[in-house]
Amino acid sequence: MAKELAFVMINPYTIRKSRTGGVIARYLGRTDLHLVGARMFGPSLELATEYAEAIRRREPADSPFGDLLYDYVMREYAPNPVTGRPHRVMCLLFEGEDAISKIWQLTGSVSLQWGQGQTVRETYGDYIVDANNNVT
Repeated sequence: MAKELAFVMINPYTIRKSRTGGVIARYLGRTDLHLVGARMFGPSLELATEYAEAIRRREPADSPFGDLLYDYVMREYAPNPVTGRPHRVMCLLFEGEDAISKIWQLTGSVSLQWGQGQTVRETYGDYIVDANNNVT
């Protein structure tokens, strides 16, 4: 099998909660992939919008996650609408055999599987609701 490149985006919430080291360690420790690049940056409104739309297009039409993820990316990745200040995001680039599949598997599903803790999302993901008890 040929070598592949795969990326991981560490979102601003994870960075603000100081979970970045744990997330990186999980990818390095639980795969045989090589970390070949890392960059922290503040996405522009255009980049955040393009990324949010790509995520929405990837979800099946009947999935409840498309709009939820779109709204999340626009709220958390795009610059603050009041101050214009960008939010920090980290992009990690991994290389290795079957890298895309390994990253998908270790990252985990958007829907939380209670009690597992085997994936990055199960370990570091938070279940956040607003004042009306809607998932944000």
